Amino acid sequence: MKKLILILIVIAAITEGCKKYEDGPWISFRSPIKRLYGVYTLTKYTVNGEDSLSLFNDSLSLKFDFFYNDIDYVDLCLIGSFRKDGKWSQLYLYWKLINDDKTLNVYKSSGSSNGTGPFGNNKIVDWEILKLRNKKIWMKTTYNNKEYHIELESLEPD
Repeated sequence: MKKLILILIVIAAITEGCKKYEDGPWISFRSPIKRLYGVYTLTKYTVNGEDSLSLFNDSLSLKFDFFYNDIDYVDLCLIGSFRKDGKWSQLYLYWKLINDDKTLNVYKSSGSSNGTGPFGNNKIVDWEILKLRNKKIWMKTTYNNKEYHIELESLEPD
């Protein structure tokens, strides 16, 4: 009987944690939202396949902080720090996971920066999650008939 219960638990874990994202892990014991929370740096930003990381850093910082705001009861991403010109910028993205946790829906954005592309004040965007691992997030979206691809790497130690 104990073996049967163990086998059922293993099968449930495997089927529940099966690969959800194109480049994601096959099995994960952490929920997608728990894997999102953390501090990351933007390592890749392309617009229609062209490297545009420097352009992004002209208007926003490369630091992304995904967290739960327990005062307002919302999930937020703060893109805030010093830009490469030394000026401070900040942008708050209000987000939620939708489409069986395969899409990061930015339903509100506000801050002191106009941003660039799909990042900026009052821009509502759905990001398709391609990879969601403990230390990496890859996403893409189409905004104003351009395809944007971002890659984030965790700044937090193991």
